[in-house]
Amino acid sequence: MKMRGLVIRDVSVRSSQQPSNEDVDHESQQEIGQSSTVNPSNAPNPVVPLPVRATRGASKYSFIWNLPENHKIELPLTSSNQPIKKAGRNFTGWLGTIARKPQLCPIKYKNWTRMPDEFKEEIWDIVQSKWIFPEEPARLEAIKNRTLSLIAKSWRNYKSTLKKKYFLGSGNRARVPPNVILEDYEALVQYWSLPKTKDLALENKNSRSKQTNVHTGGSKNFASYAEEMVTTLGHPVDRADVYVKLHRHKDGTPVNTIAESNISSDLTGSIAWAPDDVYAQVFGNERNGRVRGVGFGPTPSMHPAKSTPAIAQVRSQERDAEVTQLKNQVASLTEKMSRYENMEERMTQLMQLVQNQQNQQNHSSEASRGGFSLDQQSPTPYRSQASSHQETNI
Repeated sequence: MKMRGLVIRDVSVRSSQQPSNEDVDHESQQEIGQSSTVNPSNAPNPVVPLPVRATRGASKYSFIWNLPENHKIELPLTSSNQPIKKAGRNFTGWLGTIARKPQLCPIKYKNWTRMPDEFKEEIWDIVQSKWIFPEEPARLEAIKNRTLSLIAKSWRNYKSTLKKKYFLGSGNRARVPPNVILEDYEALVQYWSLPKTKDLALENKNSRSKQTNVHTGGSKNFASYAEEMVTTLGHPVDRADVYVKLHRHKDGTPVNTIAESNISSDLTGSIAWAPDDVYAQVFGNERNGRVRGVGFGPTPSMHPAKSTPAIAQVRSQERDAEVTQLKNQVASLTEKMSRYENMEERMTQLMQLVQNQQNQQNHSSEASRGGFSLDQQSPTPYRSQASSHQETNI
């Protein structure tokens, strides 16, 4: 069965209890205080509310939540376990709906590490009930960790949106956001109100303002773009190629002056996201935990082609050791062959000697059968004629 470009299979699995869309995606207008945004009629300069642009709101991905029982969606993955194609985009977007469900991801916790493990296990059970993953244990565990990391990222972004819209927004601070539990929101507001939290938020805001590496990829991840480029070009691409593609507008112009400067550099790296490739020469060394320019997921320790100078030196030494070992093996084989040849020559001589002895024995046998035997010869020694005429003393 196909739905919106997805391949859905009927599988026999035990369906875990899943939250209903109607239970959590309703609008609530609870109030925890009274606030007024209407100016009195006698105000000298009445405030005219600005028109609000109509939007469709966050996607609910109801077609995934409402899948029939024992039906799952095939999820295409790269060798690095990154979701790709249309199904991959739906998978990532659907994970965002999990992050916004209050009974699955309560917002009252300070960070994702403090989220109880039972919530995470329940989330993973729901994800496995909707999607088909590889069965290899090691790969499945890696996909689980990455999936929970994606949900954690969406969860943090969701709380940031709530803070910007309701906690910091003019006139909305006393309003409880829709689809949010009152007690959870109050706990979150208390945390946002702490002086150390405000200082940390200001520091993060300043750091974020310095980021200039924006791209035009949209919601599609880098792995999907790379997969499309490989299909079109017919050969593997490295992150420098992906960078050029995702940092230009449709008309070909760079997104900003920083990207223009980077693209004009010699971004023709020959080793995909190696720590010492051309991309790294332009942007600097990699940081722990992720690799820039390849999308969410891959880390430096995962890549087989990483080549820092120290690693290159170690690998050079390993190659030299292997060459030396091979040379020793060749020398040993050559010595054994030489010994074998000498042994073969000796065996030939021995066989010749045995053949000669056999010939002599055969000759002796033939002479015996002809009436002439060495045993019948007189044992009397040969005497000269002079001795034969001498008298014998009696």
